[in-house]
Amino acid sequence: MGREDPPAVCALDVVAERLAHEFTAPVGVMDRTHTRWCACVGTEIARLPCVDSELHATLSKLRIGSEHVGIWRSTRDETKVWLILRVPAVSDEDAIALVGFRSSESLACPSGWGPPCPDPALLAWGREVVGRIQSEQKPSAGASRASATFQGTELQLVARLIRRLKVSDPPERFQNLAGFALQSALRVEVIAWVPEATNERVIVSGGIPGWRSANYRALVCSEGSSQLGSIRIVNEPPPTSAVRRMVGIEVTGQGSQGWLIALNPTDNRCFSHVEVELLEPVASLLATQQNNAKLYADLKDLLFGVIRALTAAIDAKDRYTSGHSERVARIAVRIAGEMGMPAKQQNDLYLMGLLHDVGKIGIDDEVLKKNGPLTSDEYRSIKSHVEIGVNILKDLHKLSHLLPGVQHHHERFDGRGYPSGLAGEAIPLEARILAVADTFDALTSTRPYRDRLSPERIEGILREGAGVQWDAKVVEALLACRQDLERIRQKGLGESLQVVIDDTVGRPS
Repeated sequence: MGREDPPAVCALDVVAERLAHEFTAPVGVMDRTHTRWCACVGTEIARLPCVDSELHATLSKLRIGSEHVGIWRSTRDETKVWLILRVPAVSDEDAIALVGFRSSESLACPSGWGPPCPDPALLAWGREVVGRIQSEQKPSAGASRASATFQGTELQLVARLIRRLKVSDPPERFQNLAGFALQSALRVEVIAWVPEATNERVIVSGGIPGWRSANYRALVCSEGSSQLGSIRIVNEPPPTSAVRRMVGIEVTGQGSQGWLIALNPTDNRCFSHVEVELLEPVASLLATQQNNAKLYADLKDLLFGVIRALTAAIDAKDRYTSGHSERVARIAVRIAGEMGMPAKQQNDLYLMGLLHDVGKIGIDDEVLKKNGPLTSDEYRSIKSHVEIGVNILKDLHKLSHLLPGVQHHHERFDGRGYPSGLAGEAIPLEARILAVADTFDALTSTRPYRDRLSPERIEGILREGAGVQWDAKVVEALLACRQDLERIRQKGLGESLQVVIDDTVGRPS
């Protein structure tokens, strides 16, 4: 792509870098003719929208010359939303910048793009950033105090809240965060989130002495219907009311619904559209976070069900090894704790333990349950369970980080294991731990062809194989915590699984 004017291009590069930093999102900047991309940060030029008639028509319809911001969704790619910014204060090119965000409805958009964000909040964020950049270049004079306060510095709270908009957070946590931020920004005595459902808790930042949840509900509800409507400003309440001023906005969405209200300015000023302009994007963020939290909970339940189904399928193959995967997972985590492995890595190890033998689902029952010695062909069939397991899990993107443990838990420290013949520390640590945990559970369990071995015999086997079949450090860690293992092995599936699902679902794909 040609660049006709190097000094201007350099200026546009600076614009792109600045906006990418502000939004933590990919940015493309167009020249003044709006016919080509002149700068790009955070992604490749090829992943920016095509500069065609559709984009040109959108730019014409948005009329962003005075507003400076707009939003565009391409009909060709529904996974992304583009925030459009006019940034003349930083460049003589009168440039147009597009900032890429993930669509709130999209799971296909790659990581690295801006977070899903409702349109009102995204527009407010864009106005705040453009206004701040312009004020740095040309400080405005004569602006009213209210405008300077709420349309300038205080609007930065919208950007801060967007950055704190975590899908894994319970709705109440974000409601509290938004409430405290708004109370400070609006300089009011109370910010209250009043959910429509009476079984949900009213969240109050600040407060009115003696007031309880029912008092705040009475401000917005009467016999189950809204008294506020979508937006309401009340500057002349009844004389006996503890509420001197009130402004409120209805919050709707697929999650919890309700009202976000601000009460009693600390300087006793009247509320106006200025406060509404700040409440609106925050209200939309609340609705988005509530919906995302519901989707997140559904995804957790789905992943929990998938893992339980897979472990149940493994157990169903052979009653003698029923519960083996759960016991191996628990033993492995205890060994890892003894070795000082971080908690997040232990969570991964636990899931690896649950699923390390998932490939046995694809092994013929006659081979898997055979009591006598295996033939060469039967042994090759048994060994294939690690590759079968990888094939089962590889398309489950939320579980793809578990593949090293599933694939390599039958490697030997001396390099004579399978499937890859890895040796020593080339074997992933999780796989080395699983190998010892797997053997320990097998030796301490009764099988059709032998009884459970004595503790002395088990210790002798492990010490003899340390440094040959197994990592000696892992063996020593197991023997050091051996007294805990019997108790650990007895707990049921689900108790530990719920603990690690949050981390797995919340991890970027």
